[in-house]
Amino acid sequence: MRTLTGLLVLAGLATAAWQFAFWEPRLLPIRVIEVQGELHHHSSEMLQRTIGERLKGGILTANLEDLKAAADELPWVGNASIRRIWPDQLQVRVDEHKPIGRWNAKDLVTSEGVVFHPNDGEVPAGLPSFEGADPQAPEVVARYLKWRDDLMLVGHLIQTVALDARGAWSLDLVSGVRLELGTEHVEQRLKRFLANAAQLEAAGQPEIVDLRYSNGFSVTWRHNDPALSAKPEAVNSKPPASKGARVGSGKARATKSGKGKAPATAQTQTDRAGRSAKGG
Repeated sequence: MRTLTGLLVLAGLATAAWQFAFWEPRLLPIRVIEVQGELHHHSSEMLQRTIGERLKGGILTANLEDLKAAADELPWVGNASIRRIWPDQLQVRVDEHKPIGRWNAKDLVTSEGVVFHPNDGEVPAGLPSFEGADPQAPEVVARYLKWRDDLMLVGHLIQTVALDARGAWSLDLVSGVRLELGTEHVEQRLKRFLANAAQLEAAGQPEIVDLRYSNGFSVTWRHNDPALSAKPEAVNSKPPASKGARVGSGKARATKSGKGKAPATAQTQTDRAGRSAKGG
């Protein structure tokens, strides 16, 4: 008798649960989905449709975690929260991603270093570019934010920040100048460029500024520039006296070469050896 009674109770509970699940959405349906937040790339209608398609049950049985996951799957949604408003309403609060730049050409990245993939045609114009592995995104963005402010003080804007697989940093500026910072002492090397930026601009149009030296840098000038070259003041090496400008100890001086023609690059074998000896 006890076993039979237990089975009957379980059957009754199961029947009641089935009836509740069947009738609850009909008796207590969700009639309103309210979307809050500053939305640019996801309209309220899109979010309402997305959540409505995933919605199962009424105000008491709707699975809010599943509905939140549906909102979070949308590319531009950074964070979503959903709560019940009695008797027939769901309130959805959405914070969209705010991209600070492109990430590896096809993705976008926020100021917090969050990488996300937008839908086609949803990439804002005029953003700087970042290159690197996804786990490095927070570090790359943090460096960009600091370097952006420092470079703006000397009249330069950043176009691209790159961190390669070896850990070497490089910057492309809007002016067309490329800065090679290497793997070590990158902050000190950038300060060296900032200290000499005005002198370089006065001397001509640099194309590549290689700062991977202990106490100087080398410059590759544009081919249509006056005949200028720059040499680092390298340890245990003496640059040829007949060419270029010597850059070191915070001073830059430019002279013309004997034939009046600009060399293709300011780096010599001695320069490369000096740079290599300093560790990238």
